[in-house]
Amino acid sequence: MNKCSILIVDDNETDRYLLKRVIHKLDIATEIFEAENGRTALDFLSNFEENSREYQNDFPPVFIFLDINMPIMNGFEFLEEFTRLKNQGENYSSSIIMMYSSSERDEDKTKIHSFTFVKGFITKGDLSPESLRASIEECLSNS
Repeated sequence: MNKCSILIVDDNETDRYLLKRVIHKLDIATEIFEAENGRTALDFLSNFEENSREYQNDFPPVFIFLDINMPIMNGFEFLEEFTRLKNQGENYSSSIIMMYSSSERDEDKTKIHSFTFVKGFITKGDLSPESLRASIEECLSNS
């Protein structure tokens, strides 16, 4: 698996830290960006020209790990806005979203599948280097 840039969108600092530790352990990231809610993440992604210059080969992020339950803008609201952002051009056609949530609700998983660019779902309690590697490899093979 080639190294790539990653964006983690989660309001919980501890959850972001744990995911970053696993990512570092797997040595799969060239750059890890963080956002504490969907609005902050969209603002970051929307600034394409500046971020492309600053981060060159690491922007846009290849993987976006997205929590569902966040203040200001939750994961579903982010997905709706990200759909509009993707439809404005090809800038984000290669970005793969994986849900990273403590939710195990079937309704959430069903709703997530309505977004074709969401390729995986990792339950926070099940996070391990092995599960993350398997999820990423599955996403890459299905993309």
